[in-house]
Amino acid sequence: MHEAVLLLQKLIQIPSTDDNEEQVALLIRDTLAKYDISSKIIKHAPNRCNLIAEIGNPDSTTVLGLTGHLDVVLPGNLQDWQYPPFAAEIHDGRLYGRGAADMKSGVVAMVYAFIGLAAESANLNGRVRLILTFGEETGGQGAHQLMTLHYADDLSGLIVGEPTNAQIVYAHKGSFNYTVTAKGKQVHSSTPELGINAINGLVDFANVEAHLFDDAPADEALGKLAHAITLFHGGEQINNIPSDAYLRGNIRPIPTFNNQAVTDRLTAAISNINANSKATLTLTIDGSFLPVKTNQEAALVKAAQTAVANILHQSTELTIFAGATDASEFVLAPKKFETILLGPGPFEIAHQVDEYVELAQFEAMIAVYQQIAHQFLQ
Repeated sequence: MHEAVLLLQKLIQIPSTDDNEEQVALLIRDTLAKYDISSKIIKHAPNRCNLIAEIGNPDSTTVLGLTGHLDVVLPGNLQDWQYPPFAAEIHDGRLYGRGAADMKSGVVAMVYAFIGLAAESANLNGRVRLILTFGEETGGQGAHQLMTLHYADDLSGLIVGEPTNAQIVYAHKGSFNYTVTAKGKQVHSSTPELGINAINGLVDFANVEAHLFDDAPADEALGKLAHAITLFHGGEQINNIPSDAYLRGNIRPIPTFNNQAVTDRLTAAISNINANSKATLTLTIDGSFLPVKTNQEAALVKAAQTAVANILHQSTELTIFAGATDASEFVLAPKKFETILLGPGPFEIAHQVDEYVELAQFEAMIAVYQQIAHQFLQ
């Protein structure tokens, strides 16, 4: 069994469900140290940290980033799992567990690709930076910290090891989270005319939101902007007119209708409702992650297509990704760089029970990452 599989099992056995990423990072640090590769742990809070390591010519201006996140989502009802989510059991060539696809397999494949590249770093025509983050599943806090610390400023290319089933992804939508709070006036429910029902203010917004982005132009690759109200809360007692209520929504921006356009549209809608409603609405932006799109003829894309064809012997047709990733934070860096998503495991099984990765694909991805690095750095 490849020692990468053993490390993957150990990482899955650490329940880093939006916490405990430091345990994962320290195990990776110790693994790198066995190969005389130094790494840096960048603390954020107790049990939470990022990991950075770099190899190659420190004077080179060509830098390829390999990035993945160390956290996983909660497993849900344990009784629904056929294979325990933190046992990392292997059955019929598949390794099962929370994070098997999303995305500890991608992380470990990058770690062992990085180890292999380090052994021949003298021949690398550039630098490779391993960038492992905490908190991606709950807002990208780790990537944000590293971006503000300038770890993405000099990147020439970035591979995000999300589960793409070894398909090459050149674009993904952004993610925009917001809260609308409504302020009214509480009174007895028998005299509603004396109060202001905060829920009614949110209903006004919900009715507008349903068609707020109908005219948003679609992107040729990513399609139409997606939007939905996903949480609604109002009222505390059955015989009171509520004075406070709130809702939350999620929007998936696209390059043709980006995050700023979304902000402007929401702001205008809130202003118009406030001018015509008794309740007072307030908009708060909780998270804003940009859409990411790379030219299909970019050097990193071509390198990935060559590696996938040579090693996996499968189609290299490019595709897109529905979710947002840490790349949305890193592309805020001042220098523009090429980005792809490429990793083992099917995206369709991410966040589900009995999440798994095919071990043959996982092990092959190590060689894929290495070949991409060599070609791109040329």
